[in-house]
Amino acid sequence: MVSIEIDNHIYQVPEGSNLLQACLSLGLDLPYFCWHPSLGSVGACRQCAVIQYHDR
Repeated sequence: MVSIEIDNHIYQVPEGSNLLQACLSLGLDLPYFCWHPSLGSVGACRQCAVIQYHDR
């Protein structure tokens, strides 16, 4: 498990998991449009784009 911080809350998610799937499984409201589990990450609409910080 790894820790992720979203809106000042710390969550534990499986290492290597898809960040969007992890957020949705936690019940977080993260908008997305073009992603589907069968298709993978298209990234065309950029609705679910996030900033990743690796310094903590």
